[in-house]
Amino acid sequence: MKTIAIVNLKGGVGKTVTAVNLSAILAAEYGRRVLLVDCDPQANATQSLLPPGEYNTLERLLVGEETDYRALVYESAIRGLSVLPAGDALRNLDADLLEGRRPRLAALRELRDVLTEDDACDVMVLDCPPALSPACAAAIAASTHVVIPIKLDAYSVRGMAELTAQIGRLRRIYPDVHIAGVLPTVWYRCDAVEQGEALLRQHAPCRVFAAHIRRSPKVDESTWTGEPVVSWSPRSAAAQDYRAFAAELLEEP
Repeated sequence: MKTIAIVNLKGGVGKTVTAVNLSAILAAEYGRRVLLVDCDPQANATQSLLPPGEYNTLERLLVGEETDYRALVYESAIRGLSVLPAGDALRNLDADLLEGRRPRLAALRELRDVLTEDDACDVMVLDCPPALSPACAAAIAASTHVVIPIKLDAYSVRGMAELTAQIGRLRRIYPDVHIAGVLPTVWYRCDAVEQGEALLRQHAPCRVFAAHIRRSPKVDESTWTGEPVVSWSPRSAAAQDYRAFAAELLEEP
């Protein structure tokens, strides 16, 4: 089963928008059974796809309180797309580390394997927080493909080297993890962005997707409507670009 972690240690680069729209495209347009796992305590992916309410969250899986995925997975309004929600309780995992209690970093790998055995899912997408938290580490450990959304500014481009090094350290333990590529986001036509993209494509330590995601006001609008931009504004620049990105990613073995 293809398991895709959307990772960057910087905020504001479009991780959640990428995770939500990729999941929606794979489910609605490719007929895949998709599970979106929200690993960020801000729970923006959860809020994008599920109505307000009380949910069992990822924290219960990571601390071993719940092992049956059927008690943690909720259907979204998009056919074929389910969500394993996040919540504030995920923040407790960092405090647990300070107190000597270790979350089960293999829990998401185990979930991936169980979903594969049960033939319950075709693709798992993991939306990661902007920090190498226990939930983020567990997501990377479970992934077969890591996608790094990146805003084309100097800080983000320079920080990518540290992120790829940290992923490399995790690969020593989980060798099936690999970086599928870097996805330029919030793209618009100006000299600084275009030059940054050229430098990234020339010097990146891994593949850079041919697609880039153009900046669009429709993305911000879609966050208010509670649906992906690919359904809120299917002809917008960002929606078209996310479809091109999804097609590229599906070509990855």
